[in-house]
Amino acid sequence: MHRDSGGAARFFTRDIGGMPLWSLFLVAAVVCGGAIAISSGGVASARPAPTFAAPTSAPTPQIPEPKSLAVFLGDSYTQGVGGEGVRWPDLVGDERGWDVANLALGGTGYIATSDANGCGRPYCGTYLEASSEIVGSPRYIFVAGGRNDLGAAPADVLAAADTLFAQLRERYPDAQIFVVEPWFDDDAPPNALGNLSVAIDEAAATNGVTVIETNQPLRAQEALISEDGVHPNAEGYRALAAEVQAALAAALGA
Repeated sequence: MHRDSGGAARFFTRDIGGMPLWSLFLVAAVVCGGAIAISSGGVASARPAPTFAAPTSAPTPQIPEPKSLAVFLGDSYTQGVGGEGVRWPDLVGDERGWDVANLALGGTGYIATSDANGCGRPYCGTYLEASSEIVGSPRYIFVAGGRNDLGAAPADVLAAADTLFAQLRERYPDAQIFVVEPWFDDDAPPNALGNLSVAIDEAAATNGVTVIETNQPLRAQEALISEDGVHPNAEGYRALAAEVQAALAAALGA
């Protein structure tokens, strides 16, 4: 059988409706390509638009109220010597929710100064000198001591206490100032200690300072005294803290 080698060429050059057959194939290809493109675009456009999800509401963080600052001036009893880390100012501060700044130094008083044997430093000044180390704005100030001033004239102690309380009142007008009467150990306190207490109380009254009376809670309580025979032990400091707390509850009304 005879093959027409030009048949394929003639097939593509045939006219259909006045158009060459090859042009119809070209149009079909373009139409199909466009349909594919449209179809692809249709799929893309059919996807849901992204939505913004607002974050879930979280509780507002609660910032705790700042604690009140309580400053303690005093001697070795207030510093906590003999208590194996237990200190009555810390116990009172913990119970009251205060920040405690303990500036007490062994051997010091309203008049008495100390050295390495008493406070561990070459020199430790009076309560007035120690008050210069107060930092910030204390809400409460405690002055607790006086035993180391035994031997001084009560009039001199009164004058020193008056100066201290007046300066504290002037420097910290919004602070409540308390004075704790001098403590003694388990022995009966000498009469001279009572005379000092009277002088300190007089200076406190002049300057609007609240007196904390604890009535010698260590007297005749040998079990509350450390091995040195002078300073309270841990239980002794807890006893002092309890007495101060009771007096504070009456003074502060809570």
